Amino acid sequence: MTITIHRGNQIGGCITEIVSSKGTRIFVDLGHNLPKDGQESEDEYASDEAIASLIGDARAIFYTHMHGDHVELFQYVPDGIDQYIGPLALKIMKAKYDHMTYADDLKENSLKCLKKLEPFKTYSKGRPITIDDITVTPFQVSHSSADSYMLKIKCDGKTILHTGDFRGHGYMGEGIYKVIDKYHIAGHVDILITEGTNVNNTSKSMCPESELKEKFKEEFRQYKNIFVLCTSTDADRLESIYSANKESVRRPFIVDTYQKEIIGLISEQAEAGRRLYHFGPYKIYPYSPTNKKMDYMMRRHGFVMLIRSSGRFQSYLDVILPFCKPEETCLIYSQFHGYIDKREGNSAFNQNLYDFVEQFREKGCAFKIIHTSGHASRQDLIRLCEQVNPKVIIPIHKDGNADFASILPDELRMRVCKFDYSKDRVDIFFDPAQKFHASCWCQAMGASARGYRLYSEDTDK
Repeated sequence: MTITIHRGNQIGGCITEIVSSKGTRIFVDLGHNLPKDGQESEDEYASDEAIASLIGDARAIFYTHMHGDHVELFQYVPDGIDQYIGPLALKIMKAKYDHMTYADDLKENSLKCLKKLEPFKTYSKGRPITIDDITVTPFQVSHSSADSYMLKIKCDGKTILHTGDFRGHGYMGEGIYKVIDKYHIAGHVDILITEGTNVNNTSKSMCPESELKEKFKEEFRQYKNIFVLCTSTDADRLESIYSANKESVRRPFIVDTYQKEIIGLISEQAEAGRRLYHFGPYKIYPYSPTNKKMDYMMRRHGFVMLIRSSGRFQSYLDVILPFCKPEETCLIYSQFHGYIDKREGNSAFNQNLYDFVEQFREKGCAFKIIHTSGHASRQDLIRLCEQVNPKVIIPIHKDGNADFASILPDELRMRVCKFDYSKDRVDIFFDPAQKFHASCWCQAMGASARGYRLYSEDTDK
């Protein structure tokens, strides 16, 4: 078996390639590089020719979730190659591209993407899919993207666990550990491929999503007019905001037609018997600037309104903000702070988003940040590695200078694979960029060293 890690030493754009001894080739994620400095993202693989060359005779591609930095290159995959993703994720992706067809400059590519999505296949949690001599079993995890999964992959008598992006502090955060116990995964994994987004984040813990809901309640009680700048596909965050309003002030909950559709899709997939993600009982109103009844309702009762940085929402704000008294109005920013952190050297900074936020401050409105990471804390990364207890650990989706091994206890530290590796009929390769960033790896393993235009909300740290 051969495993090739493409672009593992960066956050976003990661691609994992697995080839069995019989030549069966599959991929996990085909992610587009994230934008830098607020510019459109560039990617050497963003073409039909580049992807065809990369994936060759691949039999299938499995996507862990729908964030663009994990899935966006799907549009270049040649016809005839099976592509798999979660059922809710596929519905949301179709809704997203359908919505984008209404923008003239996005219409052509969005129609192409919708056509590419038509033959997509979906998987179900806990149900294995066999591609020749490789078997893939998805298990749902908590992440800032609805319908996210980790994958257990059986190949050549070995077991690979690919976590995708996950976190332990979401509403379903404990699920990953329960699955590992329930399905007897712990102690039976040869290779763990795990994200490491927060390796350099020294915070002792991440704020649980349930605590965020209480913080939303406090602000809702203090201000009459609430704008919340958040992603439209983070089911946990939507649950926190919606429930906070319902359980406290019960003001009109305002969205646009796209957000209402996404909330509806999430609600449709919500599991019976669970209290989470059932958005139906309390009304959700799609905003219309020409609806006089809505205008009166918002002026009289105040509101909680989800917003995005876009031309459409700016036109809404041009109508709404003039009647909002600054002392009664608050913008809650509920995304990765790096996007609006105007410090030198911050490549995540987005000038357009910053300007969108600044207009509220300039008008004298209150500004609050209520957010928690969509990715595992250092403590959760340690906990996962200890529980799974794999023979080899491959960290991906991390900063190039992040030393994953340094956060682990000694007995696990020696298992972190940073360089090309060959042992027990398993060959692991890293692309040149990853080799350049890697530091020296301990020899104790017995290894032989062989020398787009995306929505700003498509990923969230």
